[in-house]
Amino acid sequence: MSSTTKSQIRDIMAEYLKQCGIAYPHEVCLDEYFRADCYTEAERRGFDMKALKKSLDTGIAIAATCYKHLDNYSTQVYIGVWTGLITYIDDNYGTYSDGLKEFFGRFTHQQPQRYQFLDQLVTMIHELPQHWGTVAANLIFTTQMDFFTASIIDSVIEGIEIKSAMAPDYPQFNRRMAGASRAYAIMSIPPELDLKSWIQVLPDYIHYTDHANDMLSFYKEELRGETLNYISLIAGSNGIAKLEALKKLANETAECYQRGCHLLESSPKALNAYRSFCVGYVGFHALDARYKLDQLNL
Repeated sequence: MSSTTKSQIRDIMAEYLKQCGIAYPHEVCLDEYFRADCYTEAERRGFDMKALKKSLDTGIAIAATCYKHLDNYSTQVYIGVWTGLITYIDDNYGTYSDGLKEFFGRFTHQQPQRYQFLDQLVTMIHELPQHWGTVAANLIFTTQMDFFTASIIDSVIEGIEIKSAMAPDYPQFNRRMAGASRAYAIMSIPPELDLKSWIQVLPDYIHYTDHANDMLSFYKEELRGETLNYISLIAGSNGIAKLEALKKLANETAECYQRGCHLLESSPKALNAYRSFCVGYVGFHALDARYKLDQLNL
């Protein structure tokens, strides 16, 4: 990557954060007590800690940075463990694809899953109503099903030519299903809040969750020469350069964030949750060395 390209990526990211009023966090530390509590909970559930430790650490980092505004500490721990499990599934689809393809059928017939960690996920699904209301719990559950389905689709169509120009909405369709963003957004909303206070912000919330990740992942993906990420796909579908696509997405996502803040002004607790999650989401990416954001000097 040339120094010019790196500088342009940095400038786009810096402008995005400025538009959102989010200061880039240079020092993000995990609460070791929270990490220990998540480990204890995962062990209580019978997780294979040797296999899941790396994924669980990712889940703990997300929960610690994005969900600390939630009053119920057990819900924060639940999110950390659930995210660790979802991350493990995402990272190891090829190994467990047969179990994921059978998941819904076994779930609906109340049969044991092919793999133990999927049975553990079923248990966590059953616990959703303990942490969120009916609508939120339902949406989190259906997000998980979309997430599994997206993984199956990707495996089936592997190698297919992505005809972005003729199917311009496909990148967004795929991104929305595969990202589990709906669940991550909804989990951040305090369950005691009335549905009327937050439901209309959900589309912008989901957009922010998906595409802040796309932007904050772009630098590391460019270093690796990836061509099938969301920004590369929308650049191809619109016939524009990737940096132009990045800038366009950054502006759109900043507008989503600002719009969401205005929409929630009448509900201070919902607004606080929204802002806390969005700021924490940047913090998570800053904390995780995989994203290499420290190299951009934001």
